[in-house]
Amino acid sequence: MNATLEKTENSEAYFDFVIEAEKFEKSIEKSYKKNAKNYNIPGFRQGSAPRAMLESKFGPEIFLADAIDFVVPDEYYAAIKHLELKPIGEPDIEVGYILKGEPINVKVRVPVKPEVILGKLEGLEISVPKINEVTEKDIEKYLQALRSKNKIVIDKPTEPAVLGDTVTFDYKCTVEDSDSDIDSQEDFKLVLGSDILFPGFEDKLLGVKKGDKLNVEISFPKEYQVPQLAGKKALFKVLVKKIENIQIRELNDQFAQEIGNVNNLEELRLETKKELLEMAYQRSSNEQKQAVIKKLMDTCVFFVPESVIMEQAHMMLEQFSNELASQGGSVEQYLQMTNSNLAILKKQMWEDAKFLTKSRYIFEKLIEERGFEVNEEELNYGLESFATSIGMDKENARENLGPLVEKVLFDLKADKAAQYLMDHAVISIAEEERATQILKGDAGECATIVK
Repeated sequence: MNATLEKTENSEAYFDFVIEAEKFEKSIEKSYKKNAKNYNIPGFRQGSAPRAMLESKFGPEIFLADAIDFVVPDEYYAAIKHLELKPIGEPDIEVGYILKGEPINVKVRVPVKPEVILGKLEGLEISVPKINEVTEKDIEKYLQALRSKNKIVIDKPTEPAVLGDTVTFDYKCTVEDSDSDIDSQEDFKLVLGSDILFPGFEDKLLGVKKGDKLNVEISFPKEYQVPQLAGKKALFKVLVKKIENIQIRELNDQFAQEIGNVNNLEELRLETKKELLEMAYQRSSNEQKQAVIKKLMDTCVFFVPESVIMEQAHMMLEQFSNELASQGGSVEQYLQMTNSNLAILKKQMWEDAKFLTKSRYIFEKLIEERGFEVNEEELNYGLESFATSIGMDKENARENLGPLVEKVLFDLKADKAAQYLMDHAVISIAEEERATQILKGDAGECATIVK
């Protein structure tokens, strides 16, 4: 293999490799056989015109793009293997001048696994806020979330909508003096009587039935926050898709017995308090782990290319978007609910991606140097837990998870490494109390209470 490593700096490798003329000629011929059918030459059946004739008529470059795609990837991976490099991201490949009968020089820049020099492992000093007490307000808020989660939804396929019903509809909005839609949305949900839309809009939906189509006219207020719309008339074309009556359960003994393994509401309150405290301590432990990893990160010497972090950030943003979509939401709706914007979200994703990426290489080095291992019992338990977390039957988890077994194995070793760091850290408790959101988890987090 004719490949030469030029240099490696900032966790990026720069190298050249050469594609021999004979090998590239074979890829040109392969490209010709693939693409000849796209050219119609008088006197020849479709796809049977000689290659030389096609190159003469349309230029010799007509088969180059596919020829490069056929040969460069294989030669790139052969060069990577020959040079014993460990890429961690996509390469930047520059193909040199192509002259008939001449070898082709290819230049590559690719991010590679960084060489991590570990810093101080024992005696890392961190400070974490103390955990405050669970209050009656915390418990009440959590129970209200349980009520909402366990609401009764009654579909009304033929009955008219009344106050309190939730109407799901699509709409398109046009404004006077404009031929195009200024806004449109599918599956918009509106509780009649909530008065969250323009005055008079909800009145038009009283009495509608599933499948109804109607036009709703409104006038934007003269002091409307969007100057281009202030004082103008708008037309909403509405398609009613669903009408539901949603009933929130009473918080009583019967409710407690139905959703939890308890006898009455008082026991449910006690179990809730216990669970909230456990959640708070677990989050405190996670914060300690993150703090000690960040402290170690500050003492380590290595570099991760921004392209690798950006790739991880894009992946995380896509995963976040897919999770919201699976719950019937979107990134746009999330940003509206959190009073945020896309720039802030991307910045947070970038910081999270940087921490995740750098910590992974630190733990790889830490596991290698300190030899943290996982026994079969620990691995089997970890595989079963992971399978359950992704909705997979835990039976035969090792066989069903396939390549994900290595991920679980690494995570288990990393957990042991992190525990070692925490066991040997100097942890102080800050005077200020932990923010109350630590105790205000989603109702879904209190799974042990709910059947």
